[in-house]
Amino acid sequence: MKKLIKNVNLFDGKNESVSEHQNIVITDHLVTDIFTGDFSEESFDEVTDGKNQYAIPGLTDAHVHLGKTHIDGATPSYDAIVGSVVAGKLLEHGITTVRDAGSVTDGLKRAIDEGVIPGPRIYPSMNYLSQTCGHGDSESAHYNRDIQYRNPRGGVLCDGVAECRRAVREQFFLGASQIKIMAGGGMSSECDPVETLQFSEEEMRAITETAADYGSYVMAHLYTPACIQRAVRAGVKSLEHGHWIDEETAKLIRDTGVFLNPCPQFTLEEIRWNHMGEFSDQPSQRKKKKKPGGEKVKEHIDETTDLINKYDLKILFGTDLMIMYNGYEPRASLDFTVYKKRFGSFRGLLAATGNFNDITKLTTYQNPYPDGEIGLLKKGSYADIVITNGNPVKDLDVLGDTENILFVMKDGKVYKNKL
Repeated sequence: MKKLIKNVNLFDGKNESVSEHQNIVITDHLVTDIFTGDFSEESFDEVTDGKNQYAIPGLTDAHVHLGKTHIDGATPSYDAIVGSVVAGKLLEHGITTVRDAGSVTDGLKRAIDEGVIPGPRIYPSMNYLSQTCGHGDSESAHYNRDIQYRNPRGGVLCDGVAECRRAVREQFFLGASQIKIMAGGGMSSECDPVETLQFSEEEMRAITETAADYGSYVMAHLYTPACIQRAVRAGVKSLEHGHWIDEETAKLIRDTGVFLNPCPQFTLEEIRWNHMGEFSDQPSQRKKKKKPGGEKVKEHIDETTDLINKYDLKILFGTDLMIMYNGYEPRASLDFTVYKKRFGSFRGLLAATGNFNDITKLTTYQNPYPDGEIGLLKKGSYADIVITNGNPVKDLDVLGDTENILFVMKDGKVYKNKL
């Protein structure tokens, strides 16, 4: 089927300049041409008038947990149902691709890919890997230590080189496109202060080498300079959170060319904790799990932002979406406003488009979506197209209000049209 979107101003996902009065040709699920000038509408099966609004690549979220709720008493089947609801809402908001940072998404991904339910493309990590007494440890993880390799709920424990290699291989067996590890302490977990270094360099190197053997890469949860430096030395390619960066660490990130995903989680921290409390039978006890380390990390946010901008570090857009909100509403729009304040409109938008395209290349033959480019709007890209009321390249606050998302196409199919 051949479709045309006419009369749009186009951001290609890479260049800051916007091309005016463009026409986009979609054949089946790919963009096959972009042109200006005259044409015959009779040549197309379907024509959409973009009304001189702004066409951008389908947006991406590089850090979600779409297959696991953080709600007391939830079962895997409940998680899957709620995850499917949130997936549909993400698509309505213009998020056409996500990278899952640790949860059970095999069934959800399949249902979306087969068109059973609406939702974004999913790059799955399956279980995240944690050491004993690490950010992914819990009573449940210990109790199910052996069976969780192939009966996942979101995380597995592994200690020592042999266990780490096996855990990586098991995630690829389950369908992971990349590997997620917990390389440092957390601000909401029970047993690991945020300053903790997790996984020895030998263990971490075994993980990254095994991932490379399978044609892919490792993303790592961490915050502090010591954790980041160990992870980079060991071969980690995507640093998640990283709110506590010093000059030496910023230079290391720049020189090695690794990605940084500075999820703006402090913006929503109180929202998340309050809603976790609402869903808990004992909210006061759950809130006590917050660690003072979080405040220490928060103190370094401004310095980290300045260093990211000073050294032009390659950032991704990630929300750390955890399903715990009232109405299960994704809040990526709020995070776009934070990215504008921290990094500027163009760099913030690039993080959610062209930079994501770059990191998909690291999955090589493990890429679950090899037919087209993701995060770009050009000939040969997937027909994932969002049309906005206003120019987000100049003002990312356009994406801060979902009412400005006028049109969403994914894989050549229109899921929203308010033009």
